[in-house]
Amino acid sequence: MAHNVSRRRFLGTLGVIGGAAGAGCIGAPTEDESTQTEATDDETVTDEPRASPTVSGPSGTPESLLRQYVESTVAASDPAVVGAYFHPIHPFHPENIDPETAGPWLLRDEPVSQVAVETMDREVTTDLVRTSPFLQGDRADSETIEDALTGEEAAVVEVTITDSSGDTSEFSAVTVTHDGNWVILTQGVRIEADVSDPGPFDVRVVDKVTFNTDEDRARVHFVESPVADRVTAKAANATSSRSSSTPGVITYFDVNLDPTGDELVVTATVDGETRTIHREQYPESARVVEGITYDDDPDSDLFDATARVSFTGNQSGDRLTVSSTVHGGETMTEPAENATYSVVGIDPGGDEVVVTLTNDGTTAEVHRERYHQS
Repeated sequence: MAHNVSRRRFLGTLGVIGGAAGAGCIGAPTEDESTQTEATDDETVTDEPRASPTVSGPSGTPESLLRQYVESTVAASDPAVVGAYFHPIHPFHPENIDPETAGPWLLRDEPVSQVAVETMDREVTTDLVRTSPFLQGDRADSETIEDALTGEEAAVVEVTITDSSGDTSEFSAVTVTHDGNWVILTQGVRIEADVSDPGPFDVRVVDKVTFNTDEDRARVHFVESPVADRVTAKAANATSSRSSSTPGVITYFDVNLDPTGDELVVTATVDGETRTIHREQYPESARVVEGITYDDDPDSDLFDATARVSFTGNQSGDRLTVSSTVHGGETMTEPAENATYSVVGIDPGGDEVVVTLTNDGTTAEVHRERYHQS
């Protein structure tokens, strides 16, 4: 873990991890579950069941915990004060990290003007927690995580932060009860999107994505007149994100990526509905999809337009599937290793191509992009 990260960048982009993290099944919040407050500097800490968090029993709520945590990163001068919001197994708990190292990760320079929190309709399991980059490998084994969850209430909370300059950032956190208080167990869990077709989604945002391998950065280029109320670009593993509710006045987002393996996930919101609209893997050695070429005048009489998906050969699994969500085309290759390319029919007026990999009954989305008629 590199420790020369800027204080603002870490808190503001704390992981939404997204592989798939992107548009993760947010349930309809109650009045208490979806709140938005002005941040203050003088609040003090009062520090589900797994699928259904409640406000009875433990002190505070998951929502108040996350609000106070964010605000403390600005108000506190001692990183141990912020670290006290974490569960003892978290690497940022004061007993697990020295103050000199903790400071750049836990203390924020940029003032916070607003904090919005929302509890997600998501069961907290050991497998879900293990998708976080903070509790993987030797940091916490499955038994340790299971012990932290057993007999406790738990909830996933999504946090949106607006700083004093108006920029917003988001992250997700798994909260649990511990010794009668709510604490943060981890952040950046990978909440898989539903890969089934949820119906039409009228959005037009991403023109192309370019990668700077020297700086491990992705640049998301927007179309000239984006059609979306809000756009967010996130790195699954590098805890970096950018978000805007005025995409029409900007031309691109830059997102930092983990050079050891990451995913760029772009989501868009239209009329209150948020979906993943673009997904790419990084670096090239981690990719399944090498590229997609579109033909709006193919020689074949079978399709009005086609998408040709080329594969890198890195893929392995029982089945590789390419589908077009508007036209409804689909091609499958079994096993996945045999695929070199797939051609699927698309709607020439605009479509979306989704690539999924299935292995041992589990299906994961590995690539998604939209086709816009030029």
